[in-house]
Amino acid sequence: MELIDCILTRSSKRDFKDIPVPRDVLDKLLEVSLNAPSWANSQPWEIAVSTGRTSEFIKEKIYKPASEDNPGNPDYPFPEFWPERQANNMFETGTRRYEALGIARDDKAGRREIALSNYLFFGSQTAIFIYMDQKLGHWSTLDCGMLIQNILLAAHDLGLGACPQAYLVRYPDVLREAFKLPGSKKFVLGISVGYYKKDSAINNIKTSRTSLKDVVRYYE
Repeated sequence: MELIDCILTRSSKRDFKDIPVPRDVLDKLLEVSLNAPSWANSQPWEIAVSTGRTSEFIKEKIYKPASEDNPGNPDYPFPEFWPERQANNMFETGTRRYEALGIARDDKAGRREIALSNYLFFGSQTAIFIYMDQKLGHWSTLDCGMLIQNILLAAHDLGLGACPQAYLVRYPDVLREAFKLPGSKKFVLGISVGYYKKDSAINNIKTSRTSLKDVVRYYE
């Protein structure tokens, strides 16, 4: 797949088949993705891939507090406020998602079910977790973001679906327990990855993007 086509056609998938991704495919995905740039080639990221029993352990441990409306304690706090333009983008995306699924605005149970599916990897058996040492700062977080974009694009090119999810790192103590990591390792993001259901409505939602004229300024 040509790079530009890959960028233009990639979208987050939220409904996966319950089948494993072969280890060699995951290895290829991550080996390619590790070519991401970073400050002075510092390569601050570390990666944990959960499959099988480890994924089941994580799902069980994070679904329970989420279903009890426990806000968690993410290593990198979630935003408490979004400026108007960003808030409008998010509202529009949410509206399109629920309309595609036939979930009414007042259907609280339906909306809650969709939200909680985050914590079950959207049905996938596999998730990729990005973390880094607590001594690293904001610039290293940016570097991890470039790695994450590589993972999303490489997954798409390999015929896989992927969805970046802040919700997966909402309860980082569970992840440190699952991966036997010390408290000095801080989780940036989780990514559900796998073979997605191509006919699923939620996998075929086309989200909008801000136009060039609204965000780009040329100065001569």
